[in-house]
Amino acid sequence: MNKYLLLLLAITVSAPVLAWEGEDEDGNSVVIEKGNLVRSGREIEYERDGETVTATVNSIRSMGYYVEIEVTDEDGDEHTLEMERR
Repeated sequence: MNKYLLLLLAITVSAPVLAWEGEDEDGNSVVIEKGNLVRSGREIEYERDGETVTATVNSIRSMGYYVEIEVTDEDGDEHTLEMERR
């Protein structure tokens, strides 16, 4: 019984993260859903306060406890996303 419990716990803890959460420069909630490959030059979709935004990643920087992602959205506006470090 204990082996099965430990196996279930190991599977649950090692399950992939379904979303990456953070905020933009204005403090709006930001969520990058699973399936987005966040790399410079790539296009991503993220949700900002419930609205889906498509943007191109300009740069990615590790900033200690968070990751700073600079993007340009479809309107040509630049935004800085501060995402929780995974």
